[in-house]
Amino acid sequence: MAGGKKVRKVLLRIVGTVIAIAVMALLAASLIIAKPQDGDPAPAATRPFTDASPAVTIEDELDLSQLFAAFPAPVMSFMGGSGMTFVSATCADAAVDGGFGRVATLNWQTAEGEPVRLRSIWPAGALDLLEGGYHFMPYTSPALFGSSSVRMENDQTVRIHAATDQALYEVLLPRALSPETGNICRALQLYASEARE
Repeated sequence: MAGGKKVRKVLLRIVGTVIAIAVMALLAASLIIAKPQDGDPAPAATRPFTDASPAVTIEDELDLSQLFAAFPAPVMSFMGGSGMTFVSATCADAAVDGGFGRVATLNWQTAEGEPVRLRSIWPAGALDLLEGGYHFMPYTSPALFGSSSVRMENDQTVRIHAATDQALYEVLLPRALSPETGNICRALQLYASEARE
């Protein structure tokens, strides 16, 4: 009887060891399979252009559809009825690793004449194209298009930026408008070219 218990303990240890080795092998295999391969190219929608595109300048809000068509992702702009006045907009190439990205800049004014600049940057990973000279502020930032945003400031300007899977979005406004940041961000919407919809 005592010999049977010893055999049973040895068999249980062997089975436990085999199961532990099998679980570790499955874990290692799943980690190897899930690891992104360095040689895999980025999806076409996030790869920079290899050829430059012509710049677009807009002076009339009714022509914004031309700018939307020239940008490879949705463009951030104010919704109608937001109380903002359109000033001008540009869409131009910017050098990024591996080619050219695009930056769409829309200039607006509040009813009081304060400037608000909206920048849509493609591809979304082109953080180098954000305006520099800002420091992080530990304030709660409003969400932009379902994405968490980051608030940064310098002596004169507040910068709010957020990334989606398609582009990077940046809101620049004077510090005098700091209390209105939430309202301004809620009045924003993404607009895409009708050809891409």
